[in-house]
Amino acid sequence: MKTMTSESFIESLSMPFHKTVEKNSLPNNQKLLIPFFDRKRTVSVDEIVRLEGSGNYTNFYLKDGTKMLVSRTLKEYETLLDGQAFVRVHKSCIVNLSFVRKFFVKKEGELELADGQQVKISRRRAQVFIDRIRDHSPSLVN
Repeated sequence: MKTMTSESFIESLSMPFHKTVEKNSLPNNQKLLIPFFDRKRTVSVDEIVRLEGSGNYTNFYLKDGTKMLVSRTLKEYETLLDGQAFVRVHKSCIVNLSFVRKFFVKKEGELELADGQQVKISRRRAQVFIDRIRDHSPSLVN
C-alpha cells in the first residue's frame, strides 16, 4: 500500500487549468478566481454583468456595481465562460445574457443591461447574439 503525503494528496486533487486564471466549478455555481491587485478574489459567474476589454486588460462589471480591472485579455475570459450564458457582442465586450433587459434591432444593434448600461452589438456578431438570447430568454424575442 502506497502512503500519501499531504503534498501529494493536494497535487492529486488539483487539476491543471489555464495558466493565468483559475476556475472552481461547483455544481450550478461556477466561480472564477480573479487576480485583483495583490490578492485573488472569488467571483461567482452569476454576479458578472459584463466584461469589457481594453488592450491587455479586462474590466469586470458586477451586479453590485463593483468594477474590477484585471490584467488579463478578454479572449482568456471568453474561453473560460459558459458559451450559453455569456456571448461576445462586440470586439471589446462580453455580456451575461441573464442581465439583458431588452435589445433593439436596427442598423446598429444595441442592448440594455439590468444595470442600465447600453452596449452596442456589432453587425458581425448580431445573429449569434439573437440565436443565444432566443435560447436563453425567449420572452425577450418577439
